[in-house]
Amino acid sequence: MNQRVIERADDHRRAGRMTRIQVLHALVALGLVAGCGGKHADTTPSGGGEPAGGGETARGDDQVPPEKMDEINRDLDRKRPIMSRCLAIAVDNKELPKNSAGKITLEIVIAGGKAETVKVVRSTLESAALKACVIRHVQEIAFPDLPKPYETSYTYGFEAM
Repeated sequence: MNQRVIERADDHRRAGRMTRIQVLHALVALGLVAGCGGKHADTTPSGGGEPAGGGETARGDDQVPPEKMDEINRDLDRKRPIMSRCLAIAVDNKELPKNSAGKITLEIVIAGGKAETVKVVRSTLESAALKACVIRHVQEIAFPDLPKPYETSYTYGFEAM
């Protein structure tokens, strides 16, 4: 009989502890909700929300549209398989070891549907043949016509098999 009384007392204590934990969680949640509220600064620009320049769009007619930027990235992505061949050529020429891996970052200026300038701005692989091959293949890409020259950067990753 005494054992049952002790077990019931333990059950009541556990139930009380669970309730305290639940209350603590509720208070923390309430504090978070209250802390996130309050007055925020007005972020609406003054001047009625009209774009600067008397009603012209902020982008202007000579900016490169986002769709064209995406198309340029897709064009560069499509060259990845041939770029991996550039690494194979550098390895075959013994300019790089067989287990070479790394990246080449290019700075590209596109104008008139082609890469006007292509420069290697960063490379973890030191091979003149690899860099020349990558630059040559980027210069062969037919890019979309753009309203003005567009400067971008692109990184190719390499891993020898």
